[in-house]
Amino acid sequence: MAQTPFYFDWTFWAVVFSFLALALSQLPPIHVMFRRAKLDVEAYSRIHLTHRVGNPNAQLHLIVSNVGGREVKVKSIVLHFKRGNEDQFTLPAQNYLQAPGDKDTVLLTSFKLKPKDEWAHIVNFLNFFSRTDEKAFRQIESNLKNDIFEKKELPANKDKIVEAEPGNVQPVIEFFQHKFRWAPGEYEITLEIKTEPQHATVLKCYRVTLFESDSAELRSYADDYKVGAGVYWHIERHTGLILPLTEA
Repeated sequence: MAQTPFYFDWTFWAVVFSFLALALSQLPPIHVMFRRAKLDVEAYSRIHLTHRVGNPNAQLHLIVSNVGGREVKVKSIVLHFKRGNEDQFTLPAQNYLQAPGDKDTVLLTSFKLKPKDEWAHIVNFLNFFSRTDEKAFRQIESNLKNDIFEKKELPANKDKIVEAEPGNVQPVIEFFQHKFRWAPGEYEITLEIKTEPQHATVLKCYRVTLFESDSAELRSYADDYKVGAGVYWHIERHTGLILPLTEA
């Protein structure tokens, strides 16, 4: 009696189809598999602006989502600022808070997002001092600090806030004036997220306005440098500004 070929055996095909159905159920939908790498970015509607002895800092809450069908590597995040035709500067993302309540930041390095992954953090944007600026700042900071500490050693100045000599304050003020960028006006802000693959790179445009009073408040921090506040010790009033951010 001739044996029936296995491909005529419906039990065999039922097992095959069941296995295929199980395998396919573990894969993403076909339309997702064929999507290109793509990111979606959402920024919170407020931006925090401040400075460190004039050196501009910005803080922004970002939500970066992979809405494509391929893994994306985020290589860098940058904010480009432009105030009319008068000033342009760039602040790269340097670190971020892992959770909103954290006080310590985490260094921002490149990271990967798989399809449907989301990265949501408060990000700090700033330029670190160059080696030349760092050396200059350390010297003027040291001169100011030593001056104040010497005066505090005098019995007449016990438990008093004392001011450094003008000759040690002026270099700090000049450093601040050289670095300060938060002049009044409307700023165009371009958020750039560079990726690998390159075609997934994101550019989003926003606007923020600094009024005369905003700029004046940030400039007023320099008034406290004569007592060391904002130079080598923190003062509560130097909190910066939280301003509305509008998507352009």
